[in-house]
Amino acid sequence: MHSRRALNAVWVSLALFAQAAAQAPAQFEVVSIKRHVAQESFGGIRTLPDGTFIMTNQAIASIIRGAVPIPVREVIGAPDWVNFDRYDITAKPPAGATPAERQEMMRRMFADRMKLVAHVEQRERDTFALVLARSDGRLGPNLKPSTLDCSPRPLDPKAPLPAPEEDVRKSCGLMMSGTSIVSGGITIDRLAPSLGGLAGGLVNDRTGLKGFYSVEFNFRPDGRGDDKRDDVTQFLTALQEQLGLKLQPEKTMVPVLVIDSIERPSEN
Repeated sequence: MHSRRALNAVWVSLALFAQAAAQAPAQFEVVSIKRHVAQESFGGIRTLPDGTFIMTNQAIASIIRGAVPIPVREVIGAPDWVNFDRYDITAKPPAGATPAERQEMMRRMFADRMKLVAHVEQRERDTFALVLARSDGRLGPNLKPSTLDCSPRPLDPKAPLPAPEEDVRKSCGLMMSGTSIVSGGITIDRLAPSLGGLAGGLVNDRTGLKGFYSVEFNFRPDGRGDDKRDDVTQFLTALQEQLGLKLQPEKTMVPVLVIDSIERPSEN
């Protein structure tokens, strides 16, 4: 029988979310949680410009990771309803709340409305290292040093939001679709995690590349081929040919969110 010490457990707090409820002064001004009972297939998650969080026809599991203080990809110990029951949630923060404050409000919502108690442990997992594909360090034709100024700058709340049709190749944002990843300027350590879903596991940046790069990576969407193994092969080939990068299997300790207890949310 293994112990948590043997698992090299890192406790964020046994009462991670309950502690947020007891201590955090900030909370959403309005929270609405309802079981989604309609039969529509549509749904999604979005955040309005004022910070209001809206989730439609989604499982609670889809947002638990977003409330954890550190990034996690895996959640274990949750009952089946967390993954399968669908909910609609609207949460409106006070005006001027920062992203960090909104995340704290999300933890408080979980503690108040779902009695969630959880902790984070470090566990060994199969992961991937993103490295240079060529021994001479030459990059692929679709990965180039960015000509944009993507250096961090203070957020201007009065600055206009980018138009939806704005060409992402001319901005420092990242756009992902079922067939491509495109950015006018992004660091490789930020690009690496976005490859995780395609690779089938956490991707760590081991390239040593610094600064911002423009990226245009096109690949076949998962499941469109006759065999999903063909999709993986095509993805890995495109990664080398277009970006000059490749993936190497490795084992690393990664943070895993362990659910100690959770109750179905009280509806309103």
